[in-house]
Amino acid sequence: MAMCKIAILERYALLSSGIRSILLNEEKCDIIVQSRTASEMISDLGEDVPDVIIIDIMSTDNSGIKPLKKIRRNYTKTPILLIVSTSYADCFEEYIRLGVKGLVFNTSTGAELVKAIKKIKEGKEYFPDKVWKVFKESIQMHKQHRKTDQNLTDREVSVVKLFSNGLTYKEIGAQLNISPRTVETHKRNILAKLKIHTTADMVKYAYRNNMLT
Repeated sequence: MAMCKIAILERYALLSSGIRSILLNEEKCDIIVQSRTASEMISDLGEDVPDVIIIDIMSTDNSGIKPLKKIRRNYTKTPILLIVSTSYADCFEEYIRLGVKGLVFNTSTGAELVKAIKKIKEGKEYFPDKVWKVFKESIQMHKQHRKTDQNLTDREVSVVKLFSNGLTYKEIGAQLNISPRTVETHKRNILAKLKIHTTADMVKYAYRNNMLT
């Protein structure tokens, strides 16, 4: 493999140093940028274009959809490799739709991370059997316990959609002409109705139920 220029998106310094140490042991891997946010990565790269972008999806907000879209818009041809956990299985389809070329679990070895980088650098994809196994299990589980948005009011559906697009309480309030405190109340009611606990869960729910199409 020719020298591979790598950009890493990882919010937490301790984890990013772990990824860095793995790749620095590889003669063909050159880490050109190590950033904490999508905007920071774009700024840090400037005119430089990496061969592979690695994103630790677990260190991003709202299941990583917003930063992933932002990076994809700026680097349309650069393959993206995500580091994920099994709890993000219901977002795998959306990640692939956004052009992600590979998924590696956070429990994977350094050798597997390097293998994935080499694969997608060569223009191939890297989705090991475990990815499809976890994805299928997630689909089956949601078929059995499928929720619909029938119990949500029109306003609550709007709030779910806006949160899923990465907007803040203040931005949602401005769009819906309500106060941020009212947005917070709507969110609390939505979480209770759907029996979920976090904004990330709400975003996953929205994608699962095709609320953003």
